[in-house]
Amino acid sequence: MFAGILLGSGIFVAPAAIAGAIPSIPAAFCLWICGAVVAACGASCYAECAARVPSNGGFFVFNREAYGPSVAFVGGWAAIFVTYPASIAAIALVFSEYLAQATGLGGWGRTTAAAALILAAILNVAGLRTGPRAQIVLTSTKILALAALAVAALVVHAQGAPAAPVTSAPVLPATAAAWLSALMIMLFAYDGWSDVTLVAGEVKDPGRNIGRAVLLGTTILAVLYGLTQVAVMTALPGGLAAGSSRPVAAAVEATLGAAAGRTVSMLVVVSTFGSVLGTVFTVSRLGFAMAQGGAFLRGMATLHPRWGTPARATLALTAASLVYVVFGSFRGILALFTFSVWIFYGVTAVALLILRRRRVGEPVPWRAPLGIVPPVVVLAVGAGMTFQLIALDPMRALLGAALLASAFPVYALIARSDRRRR
Repeated sequence: MFAGILLGSGIFVAPAAIAGAIPSIPAAFCLWICGAVVAACGASCYAECAARVPSNGGFFVFNREAYGPSVAFVGGWAAIFVTYPASIAAIALVFSEYLAQATGLGGWGRTTAAAALILAAILNVAGLRTGPRAQIVLTSTKILALAALAVAALVVHAQGAPAAPVTSAPVLPATAAAWLSALMIMLFAYDGWSDVTLVAGEVKDPGRNIGRAVLLGTTILAVLYGLTQVAVMTALPGGLAAGSSRPVAAAVEATLGAAAGRTVSMLVVVSTFGSVLGTVFTVSRLGFAMAQGGAFLRGMATLHPRWGTPARATLALTAASLVYVVFGSFRGILALFTFSVWIFYGVTAVALLILRRRRVGEPVPWRAPLGIVPPVVVLAVGAGMTFQLIALDPMRALLGAALLASAFPVYALIARSDRRRR
């Protein structure tokens, strides 16, 4: 399940951005390995928190334990209305991009993305078993799509000739904005390390299994992502990889023909829909956990009378995601997501240090390796990404800050209402 959530849409668009920033294939591969190290550090922080506080709700319950209800509420608010809806919307837009390639029906991008969100919500509300069962099949499909690309690259290499036309696009010098875009999309491809902790209470022996799963999954995907980057840049030399909006399908098409490209596009469609399905499944539990704890609208704490799923929380998350699909672009949504999510990754990294100092949950069945290194890496990367976004896209950063700040008056109203009931 962890690999299914982590392997989402980012890898199907990131190779283009990375090729635009780093024209060297070995250097591009190394960037993916560096991203894996960051992802492993973040995953380790969340996994140890889950081992110390093994209940549904993920970082909401970690931050409530470390900081108290107000900070936990702000983090949960941001997750439900900013970071996760933005992430889901970005994945849905990639879904629609590849669907247009697979079917030849362009011009319906936002409509098909919205339809995917609505269908994912229906499937999740229909029953708890739907999401996890579908993830098994869909994760295999994702790996199949990337494996097809790797085989195509091997064919090109064996033939000893470039697959792309001779009139390839020129390689342009990378700007600071291009580097930031490449880093955002690359880290977005690894994003998802926190999602499995949202359902820690439903995982068998979460203290041990979550930590092992996230490290193993991150290692496997690091190799898979790096080889995908190599394959794309091999099949689309020069500036062709950087100029493609669908680099994975374009690379396969360049080597094996248009029919193969459309087939891989359809596999990507299935893959990205699976990621939407899995993320909605896990994040809906966050809203449910918040409401149960009295830190969100109490109506969200109810389960569907027939299927036993958090239907209202699922529908609220889907509605927020639809707003981003209708009014945002992929790059704009990604910038807003990155600004907000890395702030709270840093907050959770500090929460881990607080939980350690207070010895919460000890003896702990699983600890993040290398002691203080994982939270320090998360804090450093988070600070770097946040300040770079402020410098290069101040309006987007201001919008993100305003959305985060809106949580404080809402929390004050909920807290005041609770005091009156008492």
